[in-house]
Amino acid sequence: MRGCLSRGPIIVTSLRLRGEILVALMIACVATCYGFGLSLFPQIIPDMRRDLGFDYGFVGVVTGMVQLSTVAFALLGTWLVHRIGAARTVVASVSLCGLCLVCIAATGNIYITACLLMIAGGTGASTFVPMIDLASRVVTTEQRGLAMSLISSAPAYGVLINSGLASAFAGSGHWRIAWYVTAGLTITLAIAIAILFGRAGLLQETTGQTTTAVGDGSPSLRPIMPWGALIFVLGFINGMMPYPYLTYLSPFLREELGYSVGFASWLWATVGAVGIGAGFIVGAISSRLGSRHAMLACYSSFLIAGALIAIDPSMELALASAIFFSLGFYPIYGLLPVYVSHRAGPGLAVTVLGICTVLQGIGGTTGNFFGGMIKTSTQSFDGIYLAVAVMALIAACITMALPKD
Repeated sequence: MRGCLSRGPIIVTSLRLRGEILVALMIACVATCYGFGLSLFPQIIPDMRRDLGFDYGFVGVVTGMVQLSTVAFALLGTWLVHRIGAARTVVASVSLCGLCLVCIAATGNIYITACLLMIAGGTGASTFVPMIDLASRVVTTEQRGLAMSLISSAPAYGVLINSGLASAFAGSGHWRIAWYVTAGLTITLAIAIAILFGRAGLLQETTGQTTTAVGDGSPSLRPIMPWGALIFVLGFINGMMPYPYLTYLSPFLREELGYSVGFASWLWATVGAVGIGAGFIVGAISSRLGSRHAMLACYSSFLIAGALIAIDPSMELALASAIFFSLGFYPIYGLLPVYVSHRAGPGLAVTVLGICTVLQGIGGTTGNFFGGMIKTSTQSFDGIYLAVAVMALIAACITMALPKD
């Protein structure tokens, strides 16, 4: 990464920090807010549930509301970028995430915990939204694709750290320590980026200096209809399908199947490790065959992942399921706007990405809610993973109906 990102100068910065340093900080911000704020809770649900006394209906509602909060924070982040600048929005989001993580560990009230989880999860969106603006000023145009692919894969690093923390503390009943550790890391990062972004001159960037497509107005969606409607359906499925898989993975493995916390943590580590390289693998498919074929590859991975764990949740097939799932999970969110940009141009892709973000949040809320209902009504998690496979098949069929890019 260093060799690729260090050739060009940093744009509009008062102190010429090397490009790879700022990109590494941007990766850390996304990894922290998405990894800790959004992905730690699903890994330690059984331990928190045992101590705080909530049921899986409550889990479904809370995780669904977290998905809705990401929609709200994505809109808030966009607004803040135009008001206070991209760098300040990122610093504020990471700081807010750290404070929420501390409070989650300190409180014992499930309703306060639910509110804090919503805010912490939402900061991932308000951290990611400004990254496109920052990348345009930190690295050159030729290096921007690599930088954004690394930033998009950042949540996988947080998942890896979470799996280690869950294995070390959650199984022994000390799940609060995991929250305190992540809070300490997040607050430390917030202080670091405030200092280094300030030295780079990024905090002095004001609304007038920030250029985005939003300020030019949103283009009409007519050029992408009727196939654009299929894109929006896929945006909804991209929220409804994968999030229940992750939300109920640890409870399924540990409570229904009786596997150890070590195995569950290892499976989560696999999701993170494979996810780090998944963006490059799927990116290569997209470059060679087109984004439509890359989407088909992702949905095929989801289909196999859901079917494997629903048919036979043995340790071996559960591991294989996690591998297939992570191959599709991280890259899929960037493929829809890429497809639209190939068909109708990048300006329209920005509008489509905003709409799909909202639909993904609504889909995630719907999926997690019905996931909790399935568990409550059937007393098993099997139906959730069968539903994941069915939705992946539907998404693959929709993708095949799209025009070639």
